[in-house]
Amino acid sequence: MSNKEPLYILDGYAIIFRSYYAFINRPLKNSQGNNISAIFGFYRTLFNFFKTYKPKNFIVALDSKGPTFRSDIFPEYKANRSPAPEDLIAQFPIIINILEELNIPSVGLVGYEADDIIGTLASRCEKESRQCFIISGDKDLMQLISDNVTQLIPDGKGSYTVFDSKKVFETKGVHPNQIIDYLSLMGDSADNIPGVKGIGEKTAGKLLDQFKTLENLYANIENVKAKGQREKLINGKESAFLSKKLVVLDLNTPIDIEPKDCILPEIDGKLSQELFAAQGINAVSPGGTSSNEKPKEEGKKGSYKVILDKDELDLVINKAIESKIVAFDCETDSLDAISANPVGFSISFVKEEAYYIPLKAKGCEPLEEEVVKDALKKLFNSAQIVGQNIKYDYKVLAKWGLNIKNIIFDTMVAAWILDSSITSYSMDSLAKSRLNYTTVAFKDIVPKNGVFSDVHIDLATEYAAEDADITYRLYLDMVDDLDRDATLKKLLYNIEIPLINILANMEIEGVLLDGENLNNFSKELENSIKECEKEIFNICGKEFNISSTKQLQEVLFEDRGLTPIKKTKTGYSTDTAVLEQLAKEDVVPEKIIEYRGLSKLKSTYADALPKLINNRTGRVHTHFLQTGTATGRLSSKDPNLQNIPVKDDRGRRIRSAFVPTPGKVFLSADYSQIELVVLAHLSKDPGLVSAYNNGRDIHTQTAAIINQVELEDVTPGMRRVAKTINFGVMYGMSAFRLSNELEIPRKAAADFINRYFTEFAGIKTFMDETLLEAEEHGYVSTILGRKRVLPGITSSNKMVKAGAQRAAVNSVVQGSAADIMKLAMLEINKRIKEECPNSKMVLQVHDEFIFEANLDEVEILRSLVKESMEGAYKLIVPLTSSIETGNNWGDIH
Repeated sequence: MSNKEPLYILDGYAIIFRSYYAFINRPLKNSQGNNISAIFGFYRTLFNFFKTYKPKNFIVALDSKGPTFRSDIFPEYKANRSPAPEDLIAQFPIIINILEELNIPSVGLVGYEADDIIGTLASRCEKESRQCFIISGDKDLMQLISDNVTQLIPDGKGSYTVFDSKKVFETKGVHPNQIIDYLSLMGDSADNIPGVKGIGEKTAGKLLDQFKTLENLYANIENVKAKGQREKLINGKESAFLSKKLVVLDLNTPIDIEPKDCILPEIDGKLSQELFAAQGINAVSPGGTSSNEKPKEEGKKGSYKVILDKDELDLVINKAIESKIVAFDCETDSLDAISANPVGFSISFVKEEAYYIPLKAKGCEPLEEEVVKDALKKLFNSAQIVGQNIKYDYKVLAKWGLNIKNIIFDTMVAAWILDSSITSYSMDSLAKSRLNYTTVAFKDIVPKNGVFSDVHIDLATEYAAEDADITYRLYLDMVDDLDRDATLKKLLYNIEIPLINILANMEIEGVLLDGENLNNFSKELENSIKECEKEIFNICGKEFNISSTKQLQEVLFEDRGLTPIKKTKTGYSTDTAVLEQLAKEDVVPEKIIEYRGLSKLKSTYADALPKLINNRTGRVHTHFLQTGTATGRLSSKDPNLQNIPVKDDRGRRIRSAFVPTPGKVFLSADYSQIELVVLAHLSKDPGLVSAYNNGRDIHTQTAAIINQVELEDVTPGMRRVAKTINFGVMYGMSAFRLSNELEIPRKAAADFINRYFTEFAGIKTFMDETLLEAEEHGYVSTILGRKRVLPGITSSNKMVKAGAQRAAVNSVVQGSAADIMKLAMLEINKRIKEECPNSKMVLQVHDEFIFEANLDEVEILRSLVKESMEGAYKLIVPLTSSIETGNNWGDIH
């Protein structure tokens, strides 16, 4: 083995682009408003790499401006790539300047790509028997891998996957010295290298396994057995050899630096700090740590105490009541609140202090349950309670016979109200982001497959009391934020907090499910799946695993010769959108869609729903997610009620398994076109407003206006187009999507949309004003002031910005509709207790409420629900509701 220092070569622009797009949804900006994501991300990656690998010989390979020899050979080379965003381009010279200032070796050469420079340096290392490590995710570079050359592919999480010859063969099915021919056959959509049309990764690998090289393949083309493949290869011969010229790297670029000269100096910490500070980056440390925010003081550990004595318990409860506001947390033996049993409780009412009251624990003698229960009952009757996901605690204690009466704050819900764009509202995440505090992890104290009562009391106290302490600290922190925004404060206290008890009671109540009905349906679906599978095999002339993406790619794009529409990391896409496009050319994609739909119904609903029936209650208890969407709409899980199909007979069959308690009926109350009603109110468009105020069918009216015909002359086809546009417009429906949905030419779709906005100019004005508000403030607001932060609204990346623009309009409309749903929910809950005490709200899905109604209360319930829903919020157009009854949920739709 050589004693020469290994050379590490970084593919510079690959890391720069990766860094920029890592922050695309929440770009880092300095005080001047300049995007610094790429600078920050590139140097964080670089310095973390230095810390991990400690390279002595290192160099950054850079692309140069202008054409290369490849664009001379093939002008369309990389022509499919969109221009780099302007705010990314502005960071290129800054990154290169910092490299030069810190004396970090780098090299670029006019007329050559970084890949060629990397190839040249790797080739020189090979000749010197020097180890070489290439840091890049580019598969083109795999052609360089050998005993001395290894590729390190970033995984996006700060680690690298080592690609040697063995790894290349495991993942690609070819050896490194076949990568050039492999890419020549299959092409590379990223660089617009054509390859041979219809030859994918799998086929390319098989051909090279048999023929070894591209040249040998074409010299023996008559030995390719599959006629379809042979014809594709013959037709694509010129393209294959052109692709080879584009793929092969130039290993002899005239760079004037040798591997031995790429010495990485010790990084000057003070100079690097000054360079980054000049760009508004507070700290990117050569030692491997990085931050672009002023670090918060690390959260202080609290003082915690276990309560095992009744007198001490009484004293602590009295102190808690005197303090008025108490953070409360419950420890249990299960994540499922309906099945869980409490094993202890913690409370905090002074910052950095908390108490744990165990019911079960190792190493102590806890107080008797009734003593603890009486103390908590006294606390809940007198104090105002704060929690983190307090709905869970409410449900656990309800089963235990206690009612948390005065819930005034939930830190999870409040964090969501303050910023609905963050990814996690767990206490651990909030403690880290808001308090700079790292909590004790459950997995670190509870044995594998164990429960909390298995934990020794000392550790149990530290963990449980910390939960209450951190919840109290988060409450104090968030109250300050809410005091600065009266609208969000009102939304939290008047809408979201009162909703917690309602949702908890709905979850506790649950709903009956006819498991036998679903089991029978599962058998019917199994037969339908087998029939569909048989049809697909007969059409294709062979059997294959329909659920295997690779096998499906082979069938669609090689056997049936369909043209791929888009490519993913694992090959040509076979997602539903792609299949819908391909179904216009071939019957197999249509059957695949049918097969997947049947399989999903069976696995997700017919088979899965009966498993969710609670053994103790015999009912299904869905979890309503109050913080599950950015718009404010409720969602649910276990089961996810929102995704149950409604438009077809099979979907209705699933819904029919949801049944009321014997002796009762379901009453369904559904807002009629609430989002369009809200759009009419917000846009004040005369056409929409007139239609609703005069009780006309909005889709017929729209069809008449955009087609310039009388109402009575509107055809079903015209109404269908109008309905699609009406519901699509608030989601930013494009002409491309409309043409696909209606199966009409794109120009016709574009004409429909243009006429729509001409005739309904108020809607266009509303949308334009919403986008201006979003760009000016970085967020949009609903009728009740709910905010949706939109990080991508000012992005120079067209796709990112377009997505943010669609979200902006949708969030205002859908979020306002969600506000109205919640106002109605609160009013219904208040009245139902007094007027229909034996009826209950059991489900809320989309724009619909489902009640279990006592037979003698049906008409009273119908009346109060209609009044509550239609009077929930005063709009300039009527809010209308549709109310039906039935013996199962499927009957209603």
